[in-house]
Amino acid sequence: MKKLLFVLMTSMLLMACQSKKDKVQDFVDMYNRSSSMIATNQIKSTKATAVSENQVDISLETDYEKGDMESDLVTSALPDLIGQAIRSEKLGKELFESGVQFNIKVYGKNSQVILEQPIDDKKLSKDVDFKAIAKGEKPDSKQLNIILESFNKNLPIVDASTGTKITSIKADAENNLVYTCEVPDSFKTALAAEGTEKAMKEAMLQSGEIKQVFAQTSVLGINHIKYLYVDKNGKVLKEVTITKEEANM
Repeated sequence: MKKLLFVLMTSMLLMACQSKKDKVQDFVDMYNRSSSMIATNQIKSTKATAVSENQVDISLETDYEKGDMESDLVTSALPDLIGQAIRSEKLGKELFESGVQFNIKVYGKNSQVILEQPIDDKKLSKDVDFKAIAKGEKPDSKQLNIILESFNKNLPIVDASTGTKITSIKADAENNLVYTCEVPDSFKTALAAEGTEKAMKEAMLQSGEIKQVFAQTSVLGINHIKYLYVDKNGKVLKEVTITKEEANM
């Protein structure tokens, strides 16, 4: 028993005597060991580097392209999302609170830097347990909407080719992901035509993007994806709903 107590006390003393530099390196090692969990079809790899005891740089290699609507939306949200994930770890939270600066650099196709930004810890949500989500717990709609704020604060975003504007991304009470898209007046007649919904759904499914969205949000427990097409006054012109089953056909 005395031997066990000695081992425990020694371990606690060693932890207490860790320097800030050691803790930063421990975080970097932990991040890089788990970096494969962040990888998706678009995010090929990520790596943390200890620049000093006061700075950690995190790089992400992606297939995103600057100027593409989806790419711009996702990359602009990455500092918040990664920041929240870091803060959900005890060590990450401790480093934030001790003044360590985390910087994000996102590389797109052809190794082009498409985003370079520090993480602002003061603006991160404290209400989402990312560690629990990583273990398989599904967030409720309230927590989902807190996560989605990382995207919403960068909206609206416009598709230059069509003039369609994404004005919000929310989760409803059934954990469906709801995109609200404002369309130009010239689209009203086309949206009102019979069979438009079916044609739009088929085009979305054929593009493969919907399947990617489901894959990227599976850990969040998203059920269906809804698109609400509205005019400039917010009147709903068309609603398109795609289920997981349809996306996996």
